[in-house]
Amino acid sequence: MFISHYVQAEGFKLTIYTEHFSPYNFENKAGQLVGINLDIVKDVCIASDIICEFKILPWKRAYSLVQKENHSGIISIAKTAERAPIFNWVGPLASSQTFFYKLKKNTQLKMNSLNEAKQFSLAIVRGDIYESIVKKVGFESGKNLLSIGDEKQYMHLFLNSKIDLILGSEYTIGYQLSPFGYSEDDIVKLQELPIPEIAGNYIAFNKSVPKYIVERFNKEYVKLKIKDNFAAYKSRYKL
Repeated sequence: MFISHYVQAEGFKLTIYTEHFSPYNFENKAGQLVGINLDIVKDVCIASDIICEFKILPWKRAYSLVQKENHSGIISIAKTAERAPIFNWVGPLASSQTFFYKLKKNTQLKMNSLNEAKQFSLAIVRGDIYESIVKKVGFESGKNLLSIGDEKQYMHLFLNSKIDLILGSEYTIGYQLSPFGYSEDDIVKLQELPIPEIAGNYIAFNKSVPKYIVERFNKEYVKLKIKDNFAAYKSRYKL
């Protein structure tokens, strides 16, 4: 999938990559690229006098391109110790805590502690930051962890009881379920997945982006955040 959208300003040009990750960044029914974090970054681009072209791609490809292409960035990216020196960072943007979820009808599945999670099967997007995190709590590729190309594929598996668990958050889970005709009434929130190594969702810039552009972007980001900590953006998506 490739979707592109321009935000017009009059200055420096940036290509900003992201993935389909509702409600942070996604394509709506009208074909528009929207989402809490995408809307925030659009407005920061305009305020910073930067021409931003947004592109939604599978995560693995988006992450690869932002490291190769000059004058590019990526949004809703988790900031980790490993990634920190690769990019220049602005943020954090909006994010929420991550939990394991099961289908409500799966009454036999009981998880009383995080240590018990590895007894069950889980699917996640291939190359996602959570792939390495869940391995630290006992998930193993080819055993109880299935890496999938995109979110839709693993949601099909989950909703058809082919896997036991998915990851989600209070912000994302409703959006993960609704395209398939399911709601939060159909699932049960289990244990939280602690992620102390992740400092939230950010925008990361390729190191070739001039320092003055990153500083200008950060200045306008701070102005926007101190207004209401992005409450107005979250309310657009009923959060």
